[in-house]
Amino acid sequence: MLRATSLSAAAILAASGFAVSAAYAALSGPTEAKVGFAASGPGGLKIEGTTSDMTVADQSEVITITVPLANLSTGIALRDRHMKEKYLEVPKYPSATLTIARAALRLPAAGAKSEADVPATVTLHGQSRPTSVHYTASGDGASTAISGAFHVNMTGFGITVPSYLGVTVKPDVDVHATFHVAGT
Repeated sequence: MLRATSLSAAAILAASGFAVSAAYAALSGPTEAKVGFAASGPGGLKIEGTTSDMTVADQSEVITITVPLANLSTGIALRDRHMKEKYLEVPKYPSATLTIARAALRLPAAGAKSEADVPATVTLHGQSRPTSVHYTASGDGASTAISGAFHVNMTGFGITVPSYLGVTVKPDVDVHATFHVAGT
């Protein structure tokens, strides 16, 4: 059984960047949040993890999305325990964050959709790194649906690349998130 990677934390952060498109309105929520990560390894090995835990803080100049890592799940209890205890070190680093400048976001008009790549900062495993988040946002006048994705490399955050019984996960992880925020 391969241990889940620290990438799950990064996935959570990516989701945060997507909500930023609604940054020019007072944000409340998020609702219907789903943050996930996808890691791969040899022989077609795929590990996916998800959580619905996320908060969005609207702080005037920046939007900060925080994903608590304790409820991140890959569907296999032993792998989850290894991911949280050995790789992500959740007791020491309980959450991952994504921070995006409000000015970088494009808020869609009611009935419209916006899509862009924006610079962001991911903080994971006690380290912060720049990234680019690709997001789409569509508004209906009352709320905005947001989805987004970014890529992280575990080693760039000081996370040991997971290996179990000689099978090692690739250090590159894709992170994605979807959610709704009120106040467009």
